[in-house]
Amino acid sequence: MKTIPTVTAAEAAAAIRNGMTVAMSGYAMAGYPKAVVNALVERKRRGEELSFALVTGANAPWLDETLGTAELLTARAPMIADRTLAAQSNAGTLRYVEQQMSRMARLLRRGSFGKIDVAVVEALGFDGDGNLIPTSSVGMTHHLMETAETIIVEINRAQPDRLRGLHDVHIPLPPPDTQPIPLTRVDQRIGTTALPVDREKIACIVETEIPERMGTEPKGTALTRKIADHLFDFLEGEYRHRRGNLPPIQTGFGSIANSIADAFHDAPFRDLQFFCGGVTEPVMELLAAGKATALSMGGLGMSERVEEILAGIPDIERRLVIRNGDITNNAEVIGRLGLLALNTAIEIDIYGNVNSSHIAGSRVVNGIGGGAGFAQNAGLSVILIPSTAKNGAISNIVPMVSHQDIGEHDIDVVVTEHGVADLRGLDDGARAEVIIGNCASAEYREQLSSYLGSARQQCGGHHPQLPSEAFDWYRRLKEEGSMRKDR
Repeated sequence: MKTIPTVTAAEAAAAIRNGMTVAMSGYAMAGYPKAVVNALVERKRRGEELSFALVTGANAPWLDETLGTAELLTARAPMIADRTLAAQSNAGTLRYVEQQMSRMARLLRRGSFGKIDVAVVEALGFDGDGNLIPTSSVGMTHHLMETAETIIVEINRAQPDRLRGLHDVHIPLPPPDTQPIPLTRVDQRIGTTALPVDREKIACIVETEIPERMGTEPKGTALTRKIADHLFDFLEGEYRHRRGNLPPIQTGFGSIANSIADAFHDAPFRDLQFFCGGVTEPVMELLAAGKATALSMGGLGMSERVEEILAGIPDIERRLVIRNGDITNNAEVIGRLGLLALNTAIEIDIYGNVNSSHIAGSRVVNGIGGGAGFAQNAGLSVILIPSTAKNGAISNIVPMVSHQDIGEHDIDVVVTEHGVADLRGLDDGARAEVIIGNCASAEYREQLSSYLGSARQQCGGHHPQLPSEAFDWYRRLKEEGSMRKDR
């Protein structure tokens, strides 16, 4: 077996040169390299001409913030998760290749991002067979290593050893050899606990001891709690026949998601299960409290409290599974489990089309991530969104979204602080009426109804729209500071 040298982070980082394409592990805010990244930033700080394209399996906020602030990146795929990097993309100084998480495996296998020169991946170590033991995420690390010409492994001793054995790696074969994925339960294990790796590609090992911390979680507000209250009222009626049990839940990140997690503590539902791209502390608290019985994820957001929960549950291996992204975001699995998908948005239109990534259609905030895949394949797809923003200057319910990430056909229910719009079985006109009547803010309800009436009168059709009038809402916001007509 090849002997792999152990070197300093600076020595390892020397393998990354100006103009390269670099892959890094990391998925849903977890399991990304740290020491080599810091060494790259130091080289840039000393004045070296250094920049490169970065590919990861999903969002990695710390990487984006650290490398973006240092102006080290020329291109980024598949998500942006930091304001600095988003600003560079909007300014045209960064090429942002936005992709759905469910497409990443096939794109990497096809070489769609070009030659990957170096992959830098974080690990707990190697098992007895020489396979790589991941840390707090699995994500697309296998495909990144398989595609890269050279691999650098960071072994991070600060990541809790309790993560060993929590991983379940099942890598589907590419078409036409793809087989059905034998996953039928959230807590089921169908693979191995480590990642196969070509040791001949591994140039070196860097030993580190850098804790992984997500930072402060956004707290729920009175408004997000109202949204959660309406959601729970709806769920109690929708799943009454299940006698307190819900289907497996998918949820994202942010204050609304955290308000929902907090509300589950006092809700009548029991034996909760989550099947998510990423899980953070609020959901882990449900596991610690006994409200949740099984968690499946692509990445686990780390904090001191999360480490305490991992250490405090003796049978954690039976309750928590960290999977590769091929499974976490797989349409077959999402559909079979009949997930309850709870996602958020920047804006929706009166028919239910969703913009989750761009402001005013042009300026990217983050990226589509896995939301569209979950919405399209879930058993029940719910969008949770405040009805207004900027103290009422913006209506988050608009005549026509300025950028579309999720189509109206993939949304079953819309929830705001004002109520619930159940869209199932409704034609487009009825969808618009119930969204306006149940979910829009009172200060925009009449304005939206007037628009719908004008569209029906002037153009008619199955899905009446007046594009010039619809986009006049954004012109009014830009020029007058509000979407309201009465200002």
